[in-house]
Amino acid sequence: MPRPTTPSTMDRLLVQKYDKEDCLAAIHGQRVPMALGLPLVRLCVVRGIRYHPGFAEELYGLDPLFTRALNARRIMSNVVPDIQNPNEVPYCIWHPQTASESTYRQLVACYPHMRYHVGRACAVAGYTSLYRELAILPDAHIAEEARECGNLDIFDHVMAEPAQYNVMNDYLRLVNLENPEKTCLNGDTAVCWSLDSKQKFTTADPYNEEEHLGFGSQGYFENDFNITEDMSIDDFQSDKEFRFDVTSLLSMPLPLHLPTVEKDLLILMAAYYGDIDRYARLRRPERILNEIECCVHGIYHNTQFALWWSQQQPSSKYLVMAVNARLIMNNVLATITPETSPIDLPYLIWYPTIAAPSTYLELARRQP
Repeated sequence: MPRPTTPSTMDRLLVQKYDKEDCLAAIHGQRVPMALGLPLVRLCVVRGIRYHPGFAEELYGLDPLFTRALNARRIMSNVVPDIQNPNEVPYCIWHPQTASESTYRQLVACYPHMRYHVGRACAVAGYTSLYRELAILPDAHIAEEARECGNLDIFDHVMAEPAQYNVMNDYLRLVNLENPEKTCLNGDTAVCWSLDSKQKFTTADPYNEEEHLGFGSQGYFENDFNITEDMSIDDFQSDKEFRFDVTSLLSMPLPLHLPTVEKDLLILMAAYYGDIDRYARLRRPERILNEIECCVHGIYHNTQFALWWSQQQPSSKYLVMAVNARLIMNNVLATITPETSPIDLPYLIWYPTIAAPSTYLELARRQP
């Protein structure tokens, strides 16, 4: 009887199988699972790589996700890796631990395009001398990181400049070296202490059979930030404990530079009341839970918010319907023609205000 063949490492990247013990072993750096096709399993492996030097070295070069994690781990272990391709450059090289100042200095000497990564690491570790050597633009993310880590020399150095810039992007894990925009401190940074907040994984369904249950079939929630590329996966659950009470900002003007807060509540309240200035400033690239519902309420009750959304090319049909409803109630039928798609037609067109009778008659003529 022939022996079963062991799949190659490349083949293992295609095998989708959930095994709780495999995930736990990967998280603790004990064993690389045979099946590496599920996103959850890959996150567990990345988590294990970041926390356990020497783990999963056999995956180096086989997948950019694992290679980036291994490069980050080597840097944090004071080894400057041989990075061959841009997609092998890790974004976060300061968590769960920082490297020595000399390692970061060697790293930026070998890879000058990583100077902002190193600058961020300096903000975490307090390497003020190295930070000044980098001669980089005053980046808002580095400022927020330095403030939260208590390294006020770097924070003050950044904030003393006439303007701050969005060079780093924690949502996309990108560094814009060409044309960064001026910005303010806006709570768009995954500061180091927040990375210690973990989510406990649950059962993953490779066939999406339980997606309708609400948690999803992946076995984890998508975080707003994922700078470590492991979605903060772990075998336990812990919540973030923000040091600033966000509720105080609900009843006062926003400061130019936000403190580090859980700003989701601010986003939802701005959307609910149709506050264009607040919402446009605070919102994240990806919508958060209940954001669309709050935007719909804001659109229905605020004509200016509706007009603003009409210029944003909203991707949600519910936003399009709400904008059309608000315009109808304002006796404006410019967006309603006989060719308007039925999915863009709103159901509620009489609250919170009622249009003129002639408007409803014309609407019925255009869309019987």
